[in-house]
Amino acid sequence: MSPVFSGALRCFLGFLLSACVATAFAQGEAIKLVLPFGPGSGTDVYARLVAQQLSLSYGSPVVVENRPGANGVVAAESVARAKPDGTTFFFTTNSTHAANPYLVKDLRYDPIKDFTPVTKAGTLIFFVMVAASGPHQDLKSLIAAAKADPKAVSYGAQNSLAIVSGSKLAKVGGVEFLRVPYKSTPQVITDMLGGQVTFGFVDMAAGTPLVKSGKLRPIAVLGEKRFPALPNVPTMSEAGFPDFDVVAWFGIFAPAGTAPAIVARMNKEFKAVVAQPEIRQKAAELGIDMFASTPEELAAYVRSQLALWEKLVADAGLKPE
Repeated sequence: MSPVFSGALRCFLGFLLSACVATAFAQGEAIKLVLPFGPGSGTDVYARLVAQQLSLSYGSPVVVENRPGANGVVAAESVARAKPDGTTFFFTTNSTHAANPYLVKDLRYDPIKDFTPVTKAGTLIFFVMVAASGPHQDLKSLIAAAKADPKAVSYGAQNSLAIVSGSKLAKVGGVEFLRVPYKSTPQVITDMLGGQVTFGFVDMAAGTPLVKSGKLRPIAVLGEKRFPALPNVPTMSEAGFPDFDVVAWFGIFAPAGTAPAIVARMNKEFKAVVAQPEIRQKAAELGIDMFASTPEELAAYVRSQLALWEKLVADAGLKPE
């Protein structure tokens, strides 16, 4: 094949691909944002805020599909197997793309090979929270209770941040906590309020209504600085437990093999959402720092986070289960 003909063929195929992508979007075919956690979680609240805006810019429905289970494995596998046709995207977190390779034995998806990066989507603030009706006012109270009775203190583990942070807190405090697995944050909150678990790692997107109503008590924030809306809540370091500034992050991915034109369109539309001041403000009120990136930046970030979470999991004394 001559170089001229080969170049012409590539241009023609590129034209056809762009035309097909444009036609699919013009026909109004629904686009799915698959989530690894259930309704009411911080990821869910944020994704629905984004989906509403993306629906307007795409001119077709962008719907949220919750697929909780196995710390995000269920959702990740479903997206990895989906057709790379621009109708399925993964709105996910560090759980599936940084922590699971070190927490889940025989993982059936590869966070790099099975996905096409689209954009970073932001970070989320988490707190250690307890039921306000309970006896605990701070972290030292939790540690003291666990020392007095190793079976008395339990925590909800609904994602990688909760699993690793709970194990690390117990290790640093020289105690044992009972780890109770959950599929999503709202279930942890319900059982905290009901007394089934003692504490949990809860994001403000999910916990805000109950914090405002006085039913949940935040006793520490996982971050380098205090949360502006709750200035009296100390950081983990201030509470006597340094090195707990773990960032929970969001990213948007497509199935491996997704065409560059499809990735570029979603990247462009998400950046347009991020550029809206009122949307950024809504996200900030929920403890979400909303931002975007290039696909290449997300790819590099995932690789760096895989290295970080390998260390975090090891430091917490955890092994794949």
